[in-house]
Formats: sequence, C-alpha cells, structure tokens
Amino acid sequence: MFFRFILLVVSLMSFLCSFLVSSCDENCADKPVFTPSRLVVKFGDPTSASCSVCQHACLGNLFNVESPLGDVTTNGTTVSWRVDRLTEWGSSPMCYYNDATDDQCCTKLPITVYQPPDNVSISFVDLTGPMFEGHQYTLQCTVQDVAPIQNLIVTFYRGQTALGQQQSKNNTEKKPVTEIFTLNFTTSKEDDGAQFWCEAKLELGPEGPQLHPVVMSQNIYAIVLYKPQLASSHPDPITVTEGKPLQLSCSAVGNPTPSYTWTLPSAHLSPLDGSVLNINSVNSSDEGQYICSVSNDVGNVTVKFNVVVQDENCADKPVFTPSRLVVKFGDPASASCSVCQHACLGNIFEVESPVGDTTINGTTVSWRVDRLTEWGSSPICYYNNDTTNDQCCTYLPITVYQPPDNVSISFVNLTEPMFEGHQYTLQCTVQDVAPVQNLTVTFYRGQTALGQQQSNNPVRKPVTEIFTLNINPSKEDDGAQYWCDAKLELGPEGPQLPPVLMSQNITAIVYYVPHLEGSLHPDPITLPEGNPLHLNCSAVGNPSPSYTWKLPSNIPPPSESSVLTINSVTSADKGLYTCSVKNDLGAVTVTFDVDVQGNNMAIIICVIVAAFVLAVILVGIGYSSYYKHNRTGEYNLRLKDVLCSHLRHSSLPTVE
Repeated sequence: MFFRFILLVVSLMSFLCSFLVSSCDENCADKPVFTPSRLVVKFGDPTSASCSVCQHACLGNLFNVESPLGDVTTNGTTVSWRVDRLTEWGSSPMCYYNDATDDQCCTKLPITVYQPPDNVSISFVDLTGPMFEGHQYTLQCTVQDVAPIQNLIVTFYRGQTALGQQQSKNNTEKKPVTEIFTLNFTTSKEDDGAQFWCEAKLELGPEGPQLHPVVMSQNIYAIVLYKPQLASSHPDPITVTEGKPLQLSCSAVGNPTPSYTWTLPSAHLSPLDGSVLNINSVNSSDEGQYICSVSNDVGNVTVKFNVVVQDENCADKPVFTPSRLVVKFGDPASASCSVCQHACLGNIFEVESPVGDTTINGTTVSWRVDRLTEWGSSPICYYNNDTTNDQCCTYLPITVYQPPDNVSISFVNLTEPMFEGHQYTLQCTVQDVAPVQNLTVTFYRGQTALGQQQSNNPVRKPVTEIFTLNINPSKEDDGAQYWCDAKLELGPEGPQLPPVLMSQNITAIVYYVPHLEGSLHPDPITLPEGNPLHLNCSAVGNPSPSYTWKLPSNIPPPSESSVLTINSVTSADKGLYTCSVKNDLGAVTVTFDVDVQGNNMAIIICVIVAAFVLAVILVGIGYSSYYKHNRTGEYNLRLKDVLCSHLRHSSLPTVE
C-alpha cells in the first residue's frame, strides 16, 4: 500500500508539471538551425521551414519541432515543418533535442505574420468650414486593421510633396489594430486647392515581400481663405506727360475674390471698382496720390501711386528737395525748390503754400514752417513762361501723420465664456490716428500673428476706426492672451521705426469637452496575479472634468479620480474597466481590458507536492530500513529513476 501511494503521488506530480512550459538552452554548442532563419508570412498564407537539429551531439536522443499548428515530418536529423494556412498571431515553432544529461538544446523560429491595412482614410480634425491662411490645422490618417503595427510607416502628402512620416509607439501588439496618426501644419495661400493624402506602408525587412505592401488614402481638397496679395509692383513716382494716357493697376489674388476701391488725388472716391484705372488724357489736375484699396472678408491691402504730370511745354520743371515730406502733426518742416536751370530766368517764380515762409536765393526758393498743423497741404513751386504765357509748376506732396492716442482690444458681444468650435469676433479699436489709410492693424494670440487689416477710409484728418477679426477657438486657446497693435507705415520718407502702439492683453476662457491626455495603453493589459494595477484616464477639459469608474465586479470603485489603483490583483480583477470622463459640455469613455494571469501556480503546486513526496519517502525509507533490518533486510528505492521517467520531455526517439 505504501508504494502504491508513492506511485500515485508521483503520477499526480507528473500530471501537474505537464502544464509547465519546458525550458531549454538557446545558447548550446550544437544548436539546431532553421532554414530560413526567419519567416515573414501574410495572414492565411501557407509557409514552411526545415530544421537541421544537430551535426552530431543529438544522435540517439529525442528531438522534434514543437508548434501549436502545422505538420512535422522527420528525415534523419532534419525536421520539416509546414502549415497550409497560417492563422496564428505570434507563434514561434521551436526545434529542440535532449542531450545526454536530459537538458534541452533548442532554437526558436521567429515568424512575422502581417496583414496589410483594410482601409486608409484621411481627414481634417474638427474642420467644419474653410481654412484660413497662417492658422494651424491637423491632418488625420486612419489605418484600419493592420498588423504588425510596429512595422507600419505612415506618410502625409500635399500633392507629391511629403510633409512628414510617423510610426506607431505600440511595439508589442501583433494582432491587427486600427490606429490614427496626426500631423499639424500651418496653411499658406499656396495650399488653396491643394490635394492632401496619406499612405500606409508595411516595411517587413529583407525576408518580406519585394514590394512593400502599400495602401493609399483618397485625396481631400483644401480650401484656404487668405487676404489679397498684390501681383506686381510699380515705380514711385510715376511721371506722365500732360495729354498722355495714364494706366494704374493694383491687381491682386485672394480667396474670396477681392474687390477694389479707388481714391483720387482730390480725396474723392472713384466710381471705378476694377483693378485697373485708366485716364485717356491727363492734365495738371490729375497729379497727386492715387490710393487703391483691395479687400475681401479676410483682410485688405492698400496700394499708393504718386503721379507727377509733366507739361510738355515745361521742359525745365521745378524740382523740390526732398521730393516728398512725411511730418508728424505739429512738427516743423522744410524743403527747397530749384525753380529751373535756365528757362525761367527773368520770369516770375515762387513757392505757394497756405502755411510757412519762403526765401529766395537766385532760382532756389526755400520753404519752412515751424509747426505744421494743416492736413493735406501741398506747396507748389512754379514759374511763368513768358513765351507761351503758361505756368510751369511742381507740387510737394506732404503726409501729415498722428500716431493713435489709444489702442484697445475686446470680444464683440461676449458676456460669458467661449465654447470650442464656435465663432467669435475680436475687435481692435484705434483712436485718433491719421492718415488712417497708412495704418496696419495686426491681431495676435500670444506671439502668433492671426491676421492683418487696413482701412479704406481716405480721410486725412485723425479718425477713430474699429477693426474686427473672426476666430474659431479650440481647447488650446483656453487661457491664451489676445492683443493687437497699430502701426503707421509711412514709407521710406517716414520715421525709421514706424510708430507702433499696442493694446492691453485679454485672456480667453474657452469651454471644451474632455480630451484624453497621455499615450495609448496596450490592449489587453496583461499582468501576473499579485502585481499592482494602475489605470490612468487623465483628461483636460473646461470646466474641469469628473471621473466615474465601472469595475468588472460591479462593486463601488475605490477612487473617483483619474487614476485607479489596485495594490494586488487577483483573478477576480480580470475584465473590462470603464472610465467615464465628463463635464457640462460632453463626455469621453475609456475602456481597459485587463487580463490577470496565474502567478506560476503549477510550479508552486509541483514544489509543494515534491516536498510532500520527499517527506513521505524519507519517512518510508526510515521505516523500511528499520522494518527490513529486523525482518527482510535493506531495500533501496531509486527515487531518481522513478521521477525522471515521468519528468522527461515526451517525444519521438530518433530512428537510426
């Protein structure tokens, strides 16, 4: 009965230990060799490999190829493995043999099972209308059901130009997954009408297909709105002979298509609304500054033409030095006029001006004013031609400017926080500035310029003008500071540093639905029993989000924060954990699939059984020795032979 009990215990131990994965030495001297040494196989395709088990060390020993699927055939010390349709993810056949000491020498065959994407698509994130030049947007490339994800390279394109490449941070998942890749870019006018697309390529190394599996998305067209931009430049000043035609062009491109407004030297608006102004025959009254204002819904630009009309009978025309003045209101100003070189000798000449004093020295007339307080004055230098009884003259264009008294910024009709994705209007108010057509207003978010605007107002005296800009705030705008500045751009005759006045800062409060922070988590999350579990679904949102956890066992969660911690997991903690993150605007849900594996319970049971068996055997040996010493003599049970016969790896013996 005693020995039957021992055999029963040993059999039980062998049965329990059969659940253990046999260990082997992958660094042994006469190591099995797979041909090929690595396989790259498309999911569902056939594959095969052969293993040269050894050169000499394994002769007469047990050897085989272990694999969860496929067929094995043996020819001498070569084992061939084949599977007609590979449908396992992550399988690695093992070729092994047992040496004379019952140790196992083995080699594993790495297999990469791949599946090209089922579909690749591209889109713009959270875009419900046209884009605006200079703003940042996000391209999103969605790759569906691809494996292995770590071998995937996604490239974003604009036309045939690559914008950037990305790879997944998921380096463990072998089964097909769907993953989203994003790329931020800042638009320009060249992007209007451009085609954006992406491609997903599986780069599988030299053992993979000669042509890497590539799947391309469809094309999406970008519509980019941008303010007018001039197509050409012009000389300054433009000199034309009296009686000749004059053509001025301020053609520009923009989206939406821009409109044109002309202001003539008399400061009156022209009925012309095209990009080109034509005068068939100019005369002295056509001399002066022409202003073309080009505008659309995004912004505007102003072009100025200084036109000088030359009398064809006035060969020796007066010349002002400087030819143009830019003077701050109330400052002194002066210029000199060289009336002529020889044609005006003996004739009447002078400088006419509503303000200031003149002095004459030969044919040079000097003009000076101590404090210029006239808006739009233009001194004229002339002489009378006694021969033709005509007057030969030149005007001195003067720009009188005044920097803004104050610049302020605000949101139009905003009485509560803003909401992500809605449109709002920024308003920049510039007080008492002249001339307003020389003013450029720029809106800013932090240090990023959002857009520039100019006025079409031809008034030369100081005015107060309001400029507006529409924005569509996102979560990144929450807490951002908006401001504007007003700059008088007065040309090369103006101050070296153009007068600039900045507004105060206003801080935006933007409400938005919760957005998850951090990187993706593996699915499932696998950890041994007894280990700690930390699940994190941290999110940002305004108002601040709240967190609700739902556990697999439906018991109340230990936490209502963004992090759930279980100090020591058991099999009861296995299952789906759901974290709901919400605020007053919306909610987002995160699911964690947790797999808890037994912590080597079979090994623990085997050790306990072995200890018990050893204790029983020692007691039995002691009892047997005592009993047989008195009755039948000594009896020795070779425990090693019994145990090893059960614990050896079961396989086919080689046939010599």
